[in-house]
Amino acid sequence: MRQTGLSVKLTTMNLRFASGLAGIAFLATHAVAQEPPFPLAEVVAQARQAALSAKAVPSGLGRQDYLKTSEGIVVFFRHFQTPDGRIMDPFLGREVQYSTPCYAWAASALVSGERQTNLLDSAARALDVALEELSTGHAADNHSDFFTFPCVLAYEALRDRVSSERRALWERDLRAIEPERVYQDIPGKREPHNWAVVALAGEYLRQQDGFCDLSFVEKALALQMKYFTADGQYLEPDTPMAYDHFPRCFLAAMLERGYRGAYFETLNNLMYRAAWTSLLIQSPCGEWPTGGRSAQHQWNEAMQCMTYEIWARRKQREGDSAGAQMFKRAAHLALESVRRWVRPSGELWIVKNRFDPAARHGFQEYSTHSQYNLLAASMMCAAWLFADEDIPEGVCPAQSGGFAFELPEFHKVFANAGGLYVELDTAAAPQYNSTGLIRIHKTGVDPLVGPTDSNAIDDGPAAVGIAWREEGDRWQSLAGLGQKQIHRTEFSTGQNKADHVRFTIRYVLERTGISAVVENYDLTPERVEVTAEVEGHPAEIKVRFPALALDGAAATQIELSGTNASVRLNHSEEVFSVLSPSDARLTRSGSWASFRNGFFEIIEGVVSGNRVVYSLTPSAGE
Repeated sequence: MRQTGLSVKLTTMNLRFASGLAGIAFLATHAVAQEPPFPLAEVVAQARQAALSAKAVPSGLGRQDYLKTSEGIVVFFRHFQTPDGRIMDPFLGREVQYSTPCYAWAASALVSGERQTNLLDSAARALDVALEELSTGHAADNHSDFFTFPCVLAYEALRDRVSSERRALWERDLRAIEPERVYQDIPGKREPHNWAVVALAGEYLRQQDGFCDLSFVEKALALQMKYFTADGQYLEPDTPMAYDHFPRCFLAAMLERGYRGAYFETLNNLMYRAAWTSLLIQSPCGEWPTGGRSAQHQWNEAMQCMTYEIWARRKQREGDSAGAQMFKRAAHLALESVRRWVRPSGELWIVKNRFDPAARHGFQEYSTHSQYNLLAASMMCAAWLFADEDIPEGVCPAQSGGFAFELPEFHKVFANAGGLYVELDTAAAPQYNSTGLIRIHKTGVDPLVGPTDSNAIDDGPAAVGIAWREEGDRWQSLAGLGQKQIHRTEFSTGQNKADHVRFTIRYVLERTGISAVVENYDLTPERVEVTAEVEGHPAEIKVRFPALALDGAAATQIELSGTNASVRLNHSEEVFSVLSPSDARLTRSGSWASFRNGFFEIIEGVVSGNRVVYSLTPSAGE
């Protein structure tokens, strides 16, 4: 079992995924009273106390702001709707994945919420064709697993607003759905993962409206239970952070809608744990952690809005008003992040950069402007649906901090001191990220200024950290060591106060010229200071800082002065400083490399000995 507080965790890389599955196998086969302890219970208690002691500063956002933000997306894509109701992607010129059913639900919510009653016909036509595609097994790009949930929500919003003939056609199609025939993520076709969770949540809504029974839901849930950690997080292959939360937001909705089937007790307990874990790893800029595929897409924050509004409502109903207020603020913090990325045309930049969407900069191979804008809109409309306007905002853990902990199954470490937050990847999957410090966010500072993501090792490693000489003039960076080169990590925490957090990571290496790298982190609300040491006594080491150079709309101002480097963008600044030894002189690489947020340039300096101390200080200008 993972320990917290002053404990040390030794984790062997090839055991991480298996240990998560073994933990949940125990959960799934024993009574609730016999479940293993919640590994982060102590950290949650510390975070709650710090949040309760902090002063709340209301965001000014409310329930209608979910619809207002979604409205720009829906109105934009209305221009790309065909006469029969399909939504076309403006760049690909075809219907993509679940764009049409997500549009149907988002447009229906705008009608139901009295923001855009003129969208009734458009929403109904989108639902017409989405249900036809779903029931006949001809969903766009074979993505039927994602259709049912938004289709049922749209049906519920519109059924009393359309003719009886149209409603009868919808109900005919909803009854005609045969899960084993139309869905893709089921045994016999492929191993079920996150797609299957979305499908079973949709089937639960379909059952609630009387169109099927619970047999498919229970059968599908039975296959999913092995994919959860003891923290309640979801383990998709390669453990991408986005696909931890994605299936859970649908399960949270299913529980809130009244699921009480065979897996209720275990699932409810897991989602409770995961909800609090999610609050701990949210950044003070409202962003979901980066790492793995589909990171840095706006729907990552939209799904937080949905989950946290559900949990705010639940905690209020359970009598935990303080917890409800934390979840409410976390939901609005995520919404603030989404609103930061609204384009002049009303829809979103779907990835956190400001390049023309036609350039597809930072996109996954499956990312498109239509499906990921409309997925975000559908999730924000679900947040509107579940939101309780009477719950006031409190302070959420992302704002107050006071903790550091490891998520070993995801090879991540998170820490937060008074709203200064760091995320580390301790053994990167080389096709997605680099190893080391990959994100620094601070309340009120443009999240792009400091490191907010790393690029793939396969594309050229880049994370904040050190390098050392191995053979001749060849430098080996910690960032460039992936899961196959890192034997294990040892994580320990020291002081954990709201305004001062300390922790240590020791990387035990394989097949390199040194035995280990040790990093000691010291966080305050103003800065993070790192002492890095190489075990193996190299004559010199190199410290490296990937600085944002271009976000797609603006170039940063990068200035070097001896041991200091500053990066400025939109009145925000990040200062990188080598504090010891004093012989360091920072230089710029002079070349740019691509990553999700734009282009970066490496700033680095060589220092004598095997130890270096450096700091990063983010700040917001006027």
